[in-house]
Parts: sequence; C-alpha cells; structure tokens
Amino acid sequence: MEQSRRRKFALLLVIERKDGTMKQHTIGSALLELILGVAFLAVVAAVCKFVYDGIVIKDARKEIVTQIVMINNLTDENEALSVENSTLSNKVAVLSETVSKKAATEDAISQETAENALPKGFPLSGSAAMEEAGGEELMLIFSASPGVNVITSGTGTVVSVDADEEYGTKVIIDHGNGYQSVYRNNGTALVKNGEELGKGYILFSIEEENQKLGYQVLKDDVLIDPMQVIEING
Repeated sequence: MEQSRRRKFALLLVIERKDGTMKQHTIGSALLELILGVAFLAVVAAVCKFVYDGIVIKDARKEIVTQIVMINNLTDENEALSVENSTLSNKVAVLSETVSKKAATEDAISQETAENALPKGFPLSGSAAMEEAGGEELMLIFSASPGVNVITSGTGTVVSVDADEEYGTKVIIDHGNGYQSVYRNNGTALVKNGEELGKGYILFSIEEENQKLGYQVLKDDVLIDPMQVIEING
C-alpha cells in the first residue's frame, strides 16, 4: 500500500512598508495549527463561559424571583399581623377600660358597703323625742309614737336577742367593723339570732306599751357615745 502523506501548508503574510517595498512573512503549518488550536480553545472557553454565565444568570433570576415572592409573602404576613396587632390593641384597650370601670364600680360598692355597715343611721323610721341617759351610762333614749318602727342603724348580723331587765328585750347587731349597736325595747323582736340584716331593717314595731327605745353603740366591745357616730337629719 502506498503510504499516505500528510499535507503541509503555510500562511504567507505580505506587509507593505511606507517606502513601498514589500516584506513577506511565512507562518509554517505547525505554528498555524498551534494558533488555530489556541483560537479554537479560546472560542470553546468563551462559549463555555457564555453557557455557564447563562446558567448562573438563570439561577440568579430564579433566586431573585423566589426572594421577591418570599418578600411579598412576608410583607402580606406583616400587614396581616399589623392588622391583627391593631385589633388586639383595641381589644386590650376596651378590656382595660372595662376592667378599670369594673374596679371603680367594685371600689364604689365596697365603699358603699363599708359606709352602710357603720351604725350611724337613725334607729327609728320616724321622728321621736331624744334624750341622753344620765350619769355614766352612754345611751340615747328615744320616745316614739305608735306606728314608728325601730330599725337597724347599719348593715350587720344579729348576734343576740335576749331579755332586758329594764326595757324587756335587747337586740345586739354586729356590723363587722368593730362596731355593735344595741336596741332595748319592750316590744316583740322581729328578728332572730344569726340573721343578716340590711340597713333600715325593722327590729321592733312601736305600740302604746313600748314607745321607749334605749340605743347604744360599742366600738371594739367598749361603749361609746352614740352621738359620735349617729347622723340626725331634720
């Protein structure tokens, strides 16, 4: 067989100088192949870089889109939380106002309850003549007309209903604040031991035979002048 021969080629460069003469340069096939190989590799590298950059840019765009979607979702969630927070703030404000009003009402009720428990009310439902017992006996003596009732001077609990040597019957009311009020009358007691009474509750009904009422007040088990606490209007 005839052995094939490798073809060789060269590149002839002709350069015209300023003086009009020509200068020739010959690039051999080996050098030319080297140049072409390097150029080919450069083109391949450029293409690869272009493809790689395209992939990177595509991935970056996807990441940007994902982040934009995430930011939009977070923005929506933040707006929803802001609305919810505003709603909760309004509810807290309303609840706080309600609690404040309730506390104020409870304080007023507590104050009124404490005020009503003081035995400073007039112990009769109508007018009556009043005099202070003589000597060291701290007691007010009332003379009332039939039809008038003996009533509690403050809220409290009946602690005793006993016989009284001078007046017939004695009722003691404990007001729960260190005060006790004592009612002495010859009538029939209309309450019983242990009964809880409001202010102005009827203890006796005044008739012809029991127009006198002896009224006393104790503070921490010690008799005091009833005039120190009693309120007389009119």
